[in-house]
Amino acid sequence: MGWKKELGRGLAAVLAVLTMVPAAGAVGVNAGTEETLVPLDSKIAAGAELSQEDAALRLYYLGMLNGTGTNMNGGIDFALGKGLTRVESAVLAVRMMGMEEQALQMKCAHPFYDVPEWASAYVGYLYSVGLLDDLLDGVFGPMFEPNFAETPERFMSYMLYSLGYRMKEGDYSYLNAAEHGRKIGICVTEEDEPLTRGGAALAMYNTLRTTMKDSCRVMSDVLVQNGSMEYQDAVFMLWDDDTAETAVFLDAVGYSIDWIIPDGYYTITAADTGKALNVASTGANTDYEGVGVTVWEATDDITQSFRIERTERGTYYIYSAASRSGFGRVIGAAAGGTNAGLYSSTSKNAMEFYIEGSADGSWSIVSADRGNKYLACSNAGANGAGVVLADAAAGVPTWNFKRQGIMNSEGRELAIFVAESLVVTQGAFDEYSHMEQNALDIYPMEGAVRAPFNGQIVRIDATEISCNAVWFQSSAPVLYADGTYDYMTVCFLHDNDISDLAVGQGFTQGDYFYDSGDYGVSSGKHVHVAVYRGEYNGSMRCGSGDMFAEDAFFLPDDTYVYNGYGLNWKKMSSAG
Repeated sequence: MGWKKELGRGLAAVLAVLTMVPAAGAVGVNAGTEETLVPLDSKIAAGAELSQEDAALRLYYLGMLNGTGTNMNGGIDFALGKGLTRVESAVLAVRMMGMEEQALQMKCAHPFYDVPEWASAYVGYLYSVGLLDDLLDGVFGPMFEPNFAETPERFMSYMLYSLGYRMKEGDYSYLNAAEHGRKIGICVTEEDEPLTRGGAALAMYNTLRTTMKDSCRVMSDVLVQNGSMEYQDAVFMLWDDDTAETAVFLDAVGYSIDWIIPDGYYTITAADTGKALNVASTGANTDYEGVGVTVWEATDDITQSFRIERTERGTYYIYSAASRSGFGRVIGAAAGGTNAGLYSSTSKNAMEFYIEGSADGSWSIVSADRGNKYLACSNAGANGAGVVLADAAAGVPTWNFKRQGIMNSEGRELAIFVAESLVVTQGAFDEYSHMEQNALDIYPMEGAVRAPFNGQIVRIDATEISCNAVWFQSSAPVLYADGTYDYMTVCFLHDNDISDLAVGQGFTQGDYFYDSGDYGVSSGKHVHVAVYRGEYNGSMRCGSGDMFAEDAFFLPDDTYVYNGYGLNWKKMSSAG
């Protein structure tokens, strides 16, 4: 099928995925002709807890979804909050069916005169299988209207067809396709809610993970059997953030996987001692070149962060976050030496590593160009002990990786604005309903707000008078736009349904978790945002903060600014 991209097409910037290999002796679709049956009580079907971004990344890796540019992390921007057009939907549908190559070869005819030439083969294939019959009786003749917003109903009709359901057999109709998709868990778009690219990505991901009509086999497994998908990609699509759920399924079907760590910022600690990977004092060497790498007791004021970036070769550079912006120093070792230090990524002493791990969260860091030597600590029991390259014969050391938020050059997590789009409809102490409230009303075009930092919910007031208020606090100090470095708490109001949220529930920076709504005192759908300095305390008044939002949040440089309300927003690129 050719779903997988050439590695040279920027895979390193976006690959937040894992590679998989079949277990020895596994009974799978690539191990003979015996069918793999998944017990219904242990299968992973649709509805897994996965972010739109993660789903999009997997689909991108498979060549099923394209990006629209570069996001604030330097990866692919999928414009997940934007609507999906009808012609985009057609392309995604054909790819989901595993028929892209065949469709481009067959070039099936269709009656629609307004389809762009590049998309004609995709539309022709959908027409040939009877999925566009309802468009033939338009007022102005057979128009496809390629730039119209796609509806959840039509897109779900494509997904259901992929799973073996047929309209002609009475399985579903155009009108109830979305509702049928919701019932079996593949459709995440609610009734009367527009379909976004993010909603389509989750629907596609869920479809590939759920069972075919009248079968115990998931769709991705069936695509392997008919040659449309590679075995490792099938397992890849079945993986879920919940490792226990994943393990149950993989055990049931006889698959096994090796996990690959996503790009991002991390603290790295020794699995046996808990000591954190660190950078030695720079002394007079202010450019970090040759500065040693050590381990130290993990505390908030001493623990370094590292930026992990995957290369097109499947290896990783491990950057020190403290030198990431100014000097770009990566872990390496002097020629002929074994002591780890920081070097420019273009230096002959810089090194690339394989990061090998498993579902238990333990990882080995292996040199890709120094005889497969492992990153290890020379004296694990002492603070300041050096990190070295060691042979496997000395025992394979393992490390734990903890994902952090976006860091500046000093290794401090930034508090980022809570939406991809900036649409302020009311400011702090405004003349309308905010006369006594230090808060913003925003209308995120993506329909929801994201966690501005790594943190957890610390209070919920699910009453109408408090407008379903949720207080979200940072897990550690974060850097404010005004230069403050402290904990931060943010209060959100007006989500219509917060039954899926709970005190103590954690979210990673960038995760969407609170929807735009009109619950409580509201004249229309929006999100009310109030910001407080420090950790949560009982005096943090519902809906009114103690600081201005523009002094708290950095605005990612790629934020779509529709209405900044004349406020002085500070760009993320200015954080240092």
